[in-house]
Amino acid sequence: MDTLYDMHCHLDFAEGSEAVARASDAAGIRALSCTVIPSSYVADQEKFHGCANVRLSLGMHPWWVADQRISEVDIARFEQLLPESGFVGEVGLDLAGSRKATKARQLEVLTRILQGVHEAGDGRVITFHAVQSATLLMDLLDDLGTLKANVALFHWFQGSHEEFGRAVASGAYLSVGVRMMATERGSQFAAAIPDEQLLVETDAPAHEGSLWDVGMWQQDIRNAVKGLADLRGCGSEHIARLVAANAERALTAPEL
Repeated sequence: MDTLYDMHCHLDFAEGSEAVARASDAAGIRALSCTVIPSSYVADQEKFHGCANVRLSLGMHPWWVADQRISEVDIARFEQLLPESGFVGEVGLDLAGSRKATKARQLEVLTRILQGVHEAGDGRVITFHAVQSATLLMDLLDDLGTLKANVALFHWFQGSHEEFGRAVASGAYLSVGVRMMATERGSQFAAAIPDEQLLVETDAPAHEGSLWDVGMWQQDIRNAVKGLADLRGCGSEHIARLVAANAERALTAPEL
């Protein structure tokens, strides 16, 4: 059985996520599961203990920052947990709609997160969310030296063509899922990502408490691989080999 790779999911959003995680190993899935708040990371460490095929990422999602669901206690806990986590994310900026009014707070929190990464020790894999904020985010990453000192992963890139070119030039990984490929610009980006920077994601489940099982997970990954193959004019087997090699590099635990 070929291994399937999902480099951006939210496994803890699934109803019965512990059972899904345990079934995913036998199903041949390797995954990077991103959290949205530090307490979820701590809970997931216990729930998914022993699931070597699932890597956990310590996150502080910009939606939760914008909605004021992130407190100073959460930020302090994030900073305390950083030394033990080689994977950070989902973090970033989202300035769409009403969230634009929280730009200053989002920037403040993200800057503290990235400074905390540097203080705890670079060399980590960091998953970024950027909606209507890619230039602002990449300027901050350049100012802090984050891209040079860590491995960056942009999930579901939604910037302009110019911003996409800048993300590619940075050497970051870019993960692609079915929903990204459903948009005209997203499909253009998915076709243009260099082979060595391409990853697959599901970004699933979409909501906390979702009914989602390992069969649905497998199908989501296979649909993304098939979509990429169609866009890039090659076979699914070729895409599967590419993303497997890239994912294995990215999933190699950083030496902390």
